[in-house]
Amino acid sequence: MRNFFFILIFLDLVLIIYFLLNKDYLYLLNTQIAFIASILITTGSFLGYKKMVLKKAKEYKNSDNLDLIDKIDDPYDLYSQNLDEIDAKELFDEEKKRVKGFKKGIENFLLTSSAFFSIYRVFGYIFLIVSILFLMDKKIFSPLYFFIGLSIVPFSAIVFTLKR
Repeated sequence: MRNFFFILIFLDLVLIIYFLLNKDYLYLLNTQIAFIASILITTGSFLGYKKMVLKKAKEYKNSDNLDLIDKIDDPYDLYSQNLDEIDAKELFDEEKKRVKGFKKGIENFLLTSSAFFSIYRVFGYIFLIVSILFLMDKKIFSPLYFFIGLSIVPFSAIVFTLKR
């Protein structure tokens, strides 16, 4: 994770130095506001989904459905299912049927909507919209450079993934 932030800061510093050397202060302002908005949205998404996953993991941990004899005989649930007898294709087809469909899609959306509408993420999008409106009001909005600023975080993620 530390390497990701190193790549992120490095790419942002390259942009800052480039615009300062060329004395393009309005473009620098556009990229940096977009960069901050992108960081806020990404961090908000991460925190929202992290909270959801921790909550689901806690629920899963508490829903222990082994009876007392099974807990004593097989405390780690090693003998409950023989893996040699499972056909991978059948297992895949069953999972595909279980997850597929409009109704399941709506159900999955409702289960994960708490992370999708987390206050941190909503704040990031509000900051993005307000900053665009502010720049447009001052007549200094540059869509190309704003998009460049927004793309620093995803590009850093791609570089980080390829580097690993």
